[in-house]
Amino acid sequence: MESIIALETLIKENEAKIVLHKEQIKNHEAGINKLSRVSFASAENSLEVSTELIEKYKKMLAQLLTMDEKELEEKERLVFLAERKKYFDAQPSRIKLNIEQSNDKKLEVLRIIEELPTDINFDDKELFEIATKSLEMSLSDLNDISSKLADIRSEFQAIKKQIDEEDLQEIATIDFLLPIVVLHFYVLSSNIIQNINEGNEKVLQKKEMILKGKTVKLEEITKSLEKNEKLLKEKQSEKNSDKEEIEKIESIIKSLNNEFNKINEIFIPEVKTKTFSGFPKYQDWWIKELWVSHQAYFALFKWKEIISNLCITTEQKKAWSIIFDRWVFIKKLLNDKGKLAYDYHYAFDSLMSTYGGIEEELEIKNIESMEVIISEITKKEDFSKNVGFHNVNTSYLQFKIERLKPKDEGKDEDLFF
Repeated sequence: MESIIALETLIKENEAKIVLHKEQIKNHEAGINKLSRVSFASAENSLEVSTELIEKYKKMLAQLLTMDEKELEEKERLVFLAERKKYFDAQPSRIKLNIEQSNDKKLEVLRIIEELPTDINFDDKELFEIATKSLEMSLSDLNDISSKLADIRSEFQAIKKQIDEEDLQEIATIDFLLPIVVLHFYVLSSNIIQNINEGNEKVLQKKEMILKGKTVKLEEITKSLEKNEKLLKEKQSEKNSDKEEIEKIESIIKSLNNEFNKINEIFIPEVKTKTFSGFPKYQDWWIKELWVSHQAYFALFKWKEIISNLCITTEQKKAWSIIFDRWVFIKKLLNDKGKLAYDYHYAFDSLMSTYGGIEEELEIKNIESMEVIISEITKKEDFSKNVGFHNVNTSYLQFKIERLKPKDEGKDEDLFF
């Protein structure tokens, strides 16, 4: 349970604080590193607070670790009084209305409340402490990814049972890697979609703020106009009206009208939000003819480049480079096995389609059309140039040369003694 992990982490952190504060006090008393009065008092106070927190967290942890269903039912009957029950019944509503905590923490607290056993309850403050630590450690994300990997592995094992065991013996070495590669595609696509949604939300919020600011300003000017027009009528209706004062009000009204028209003419362009239409489809012949056909290699390179351009952050681009290499490794290995691995190969493709969003082009017309496009692009490419970081003398090559150098005679002689 995530609450147990968070509590154990809080206990360890406070134990580390106690060791640190005890060392500070010890050095101060020994005259090694004198502290100011304020620092010394702070160290003593922190030591006391950390000690109390550890005791509290250990009690909370013991509740989660030791209670079974019968004990929980007994605790409900004997311990939870009416007022306490009322407090916890209203807890979700109270958490939502808490203005001192961020929305992320409030959502995490509500999620923790849902995962707790029916009859275990923690105070609001305790829940926010657990939620803070849970967010710091990204326990929710890790749990979701772990569950997704378990789903992929379970489905993969179910598919494998339908395949002849003799076919599996030749390719059993990639059983562990295959579900992980599928998971990596799932995480990558999820991250891209999340980044796009966050970007769209920021753009829409910005437009909304501009529109709201414009509306508020126009309302303020309208109210001021109404006020001054009313005042002008009153002044004009007076018998002994002040001409200069009337002219002054008329000037104000004119300025307000000009400002109103100026703001009203401000154009707010339509916001263009991004969408993720999915990864482009690959073609089987790219893999089958890899390392044999320049066209196949180039087509696969372009496919990789298109997906790289879909990645938004630098981390996503780096991750995609690694994922691509592992995917190509598995696809090439399975393709080289031919008919022996068809069922196994199909299982991998099915998982990739279901979880990773990667699909193969199955329309022959589309495949032939893409082949023509690739041929045209190839003609325009300059294959005589190298990448910017090109260097035939790579760092690993230098390392390997050094390792293979024969040792000098003196060192060789030492090996005999």
